[in-house]
Amino acid sequence: MPSKNSKDFVSTETIVSNSWHRYCVDRYRLRDGSLADYYHIDMTGACGIIPMFADGSTVLLKVYRYLLDQTLWEFPIGGMTPGDDPLAVAKRELQEEAGLLAEDWQELGKFAPYKGASTEVDHFYLARHLTWTEQKLEPSEEISVHPMSMSEARRRLLGQALVDGQSVVGLVLLDQYLADQDQSGS
Repeated sequence: MPSKNSKDFVSTETIVSNSWHRYCVDRYRLRDGSLADYYHIDMTGACGIIPMFADGSTVLLKVYRYLLDQTLWEFPIGGMTPGDDPLAVAKRELQEEAGLLAEDWQELGKFAPYKGASTEVDHFYLARHLTWTEQKLEPSEEISVHPMSMSEARRRLLGQALVDGQSVVGLVLLDQYLADQDQSGS
């Protein structure tokens, strides 16, 4: 499928939209000259945060997910809207969901969680020098905060019946960041 900047791109139509998502269909020309439709979700993305205390421990959230009708272990993760600065969203979500403030922020990386169905790009950050504050949950959120060791967090994230993909990618990005820090001697 060509990109929207390609000469083969014909048009896009938004079928339904809300603050977070636009459900769209793109019309484009195939290599043989015929027209095709590509249905997708246009969305800005999300920001995930791995809070890390001085002793190496972290915080996981137990989050009720309506679409799955399940409660999952997750790192704090919040959605972005068009024009949002990812770091500003990460800071807001850490306070709102986990009741934490951080003085030190490091971008761990970004990834495309649904590359065949969505334009979403998610960002992950490491947050350190943490202090507790009050949670500021939205009325639709059912979230409880659970401090634990990083090894326990890893066990809970990977050991649940339905694994949260965003949090697992966050772990992979954290592992790569820490490995790079070890190699550079930082």
